[in-house]
Amino acid sequence: MMRAAVRILIITLALLRLPGPVATAQTLAASAQNSLPLSDSLTRHFLARAMTIQDHSGLKPAEWRAFTTWAGAAGTRFAGRVGGFWYTPESPTQEQAVYDSLRRHVAELHHAQPSMVVQGAIFEILWPHVSNLLVPNALRVEVGEDTLAVPRRNFRFADMMYPGYFSPVDSGHVRWDSRPPGQAPGMPDMSRPETQLWFYHCARRQLDAGIEALHFGQVMLMNRRDAGHRGWWQLLQRVRAYARTRNRGFVLCDAHTHGEFYDPDPAHPLPDSLRQLLFDFHAYPLRAAELDTVRAGTHGARLEIAENKGPTDAIYRLSRGGRAPGGWLVRQQPALVELDNWGPAARPGQPGQWPWLWGLDEISWFATQPSTYRDLWLVYAVAWLRQLDPNTYLEMPGLRGVTLPAPTPGWLYRADTAGQGAVIPAIWAGQTEEQARRLLLIGPVQ
Repeated sequence: MMRAAVRILIITLALLRLPGPVATAQTLAASAQNSLPLSDSLTRHFLARAMTIQDHSGLKPAEWRAFTTWAGAAGTRFAGRVGGFWYTPESPTQEQAVYDSLRRHVAELHHAQPSMVVQGAIFEILWPHVSNLLVPNALRVEVGEDTLAVPRRNFRFADMMYPGYFSPVDSGHVRWDSRPPGQAPGMPDMSRPETQLWFYHCARRQLDAGIEALHFGQVMLMNRRDAGHRGWWQLLQRVRAYARTRNRGFVLCDAHTHGEFYDPDPAHPLPDSLRQLLFDFHAYPLRAAELDTVRAGTHGARLEIAENKGPTDAIYRLSRGGRAPGGWLVRQQPALVELDNWGPAARPGQPGQWPWLWGLDEISWFATQPSTYRDLWLVYAVAWLRQLDPNTYLEMPGLRGVTLPAPTPGWLYRADTAGQGAVIPAIWAGQTEEQARRLLLIGPVQ
């Protein structure tokens, strides 16, 4: 018992230690013996310095190196959305190229900051050409398939879809666009074994590339036939078991939700305080509110506690508690909020189109504000969260695609060159406290 206690202490200290850029790959290898779930305090340690680093393929190699150097020096502990794809690869060659690129990007981030947790993603969309991709036989054996009777097979798109996907009229809204069945991308049904197999395959490939956290998108779109979240729980437990054999032996799983539970007997769930939570933390868009005052101009925004407390409202004070995947009980799981992107509203630039901000998604609104206002707004947002919901952490905008208005196609918001290269590390280092106190009194204004 004493030896086990000493080992746990060594692992904890290794994870809490934040080596600088001079640390070597051996530093990571030395802490790679952990087969335990991360504690609540360690999870929060990483989330407290989270940064979105998505759409990095839009950068040239020299630009990417400059960005990763800055992100590491800034003190980033959690790099969000580095892995994952919205558009399913069309061929095995294209799929392999995606994961080869991911492995390089993870290695470069770890070179800048070896202790950084890098996140991947598996989203709530599948394209029909997933049927072009081969199912690895190792996965088939693991789930009990007979690989002697059928030596090779591809993934089966039809076996991952809700039945309504194939109806002439998309009454269940499970197709992503107006194209007919077989052409339109669809929402995967997590009650289907083939869907679980695909998600597990994607998770393994990303874990093999060095990923140590996985975002699972809009879970509520995929659980409509998954009573008690049995399919989700089976998938997540399989992913966690595989993660114990890779990297530092853990994976932090989250989704866009206020909290979902695994109920072995859905008709008789336990009290919420004892129910089994699916995810290690919860994630959600900021859900900021438009602010139109003389001092803030006409395109400001503020954060506020949700009034309706519905599933699409802001997550502040609403992240659910219960039994964490690691076994302990929590009053609330930690939550991460991000400046999300999803495209423009019907009337870009016009107010009153919630959840858009002035007709733009959150990162597009943020990116089109004056740089000085962006600095003030980040100081305000972090301070506001600390005051009103210390359970929730702001994922700093580091790198993300901007949808509209874009001066050039594929415009990226990039914090280090857009003016926020100094304020983000200053916030994390506690150097903006006096400014934060003033902004909490007068609001996010210049």
